[in-house]
Amino acid sequence: FDIPSSSAPYVPFFPLRTLLPYNFRPKQPQSPLPRVNPMRILPNLTRGVGILPPSPSCPSTLALCCSLPFSFIFIDLEHSPQYPLSNLPSTLNFIKAQPSPKPALVRIPGKDSLPNIQHALDSGAQNLLIPMISTQEEAQRVVSVAKFPPLGSRGCASSFWNDFGGAGLPTSKANEDLTLGVQIETLEGISNAASIAATPGVDFVFLGPVDLASAMGVVESEAGWRHEDVIRTVLEISECVKAEGKSVGTLVTALDGGDGGAFADFEVNVALGSQMFVSGAQAFLDAKN
Repeated sequence: FDIPSSSAPYVPFFPLRTLLPYNFRPKQPQSPLPRVNPMRILPNLTRGVGILPPSPSCPSTLALCCSLPFSFIFIDLEHSPQYPLSNLPSTLNFIKAQPSPKPALVRIPGKDSLPNIQHALDSGAQNLLIPMISTQEEAQRVVSVAKFPPLGSRGCASSFWNDFGGAGLPTSKANEDLTLGVQIETLEGISNAASIAATPGVDFVFLGPVDLASAMGVVESEAGWRHEDVIRTVLEISECVKAEGKSVGTLVTALDGGDGGAFADFEVNVALGSQMFVSGAQAFLDAKN
């Protein structure tokens, strides 16, 4: 080799890859604590309020929601046709990377799309909500898909395996770290509320007031899903759920008055981000005028 003119000794460069066996793989450090994201909703919440972003696919909207003191971010895959399920991993990672990260509650498209539960979990979701659950048998199927054996039949995907370097998989810890909710929003679900809430593996019951109002025939009334019959039914179901030792949640518009005041002691409430935008814009225009 030619020796450079500088006084520093010349050291030939060999890429590290050329000095190691072609199949060399650094040994993964073994930690006694499994690397499972601890940002689960329950049992950490009491009178929690999450926000449903107007657009879950907009990074700036998600960042703004994370900066506000809400308890969690509600990612709705059931009523967001413009948001594909394939975007979920990047959305969850974006939320976790914020200066003020929040737990994310993911509602999958529907109870008949059980493979989507596996997809959401493999994407990193720690909190799931399954809509339109009307019987205990449906709730049991949800638990079976969402939980690893012996509590369920969830399969170990390559993404979950890779997260732990191919070492022993902490499936029991993953079962513990999952918050699983089911949504009651049909007349059949109302009559089966106690047995649904009693299902082992179900952590909370979310009461869908809009579909309940539709099932009860009052959704077209002036009060809509804030109809007194709907509010009374939600409160009655909540007592059945609490009697089984489970948490309860619903959709709210305010915490200090109206229907929000009635539901203020629920653990997993969800507020509409779009409604807040409209209310804030209207208040600004009213003040301007």
